[in-house]
Amino acid sequence: MRRVFWIGVGVAITVVVVVRGKKILARYAPASLVDQATEQVNGLGEKVVEIARDFRTEFTLARDAREQELMAALLAEGQEDPDVVRARRAAGRHARPAAGDTNPFDDTDDVEDLLGYSF
Repeated sequence: MRRVFWIGVGVAITVVVVVRGKKILARYAPASLVDQATEQVNGLGEKVVEIARDFRTEFTLARDAREQELMAALLAEGQEDPDVVRARRAAGRHARPAAGDTNPFDDTDDVEDLLGYSF
């Protein structure tokens, strides 16, 4: 509890010093000096925003390239791209056939006969 109290006192003192310091600086500093400092701070802020924007762009490109590398390493040779499979599923090409329809890719009966059991 004491620590929280002293942290609060420290924060309050810091706020008072900063507010009064700004008032004293505004009173005694020439206007041109304040304007120059404001311009420098604004210019620095613009540079930081530009750097952050560039970092985000480069990071996104590198992440996408690495994702493609990992996908290529994980896929078996001749295996379709997962995005293509997802798109085909979304289009409904993998829908289950009706009861009377025969699916040319459905060979589960043959496998079950060979194994002697089914799931």
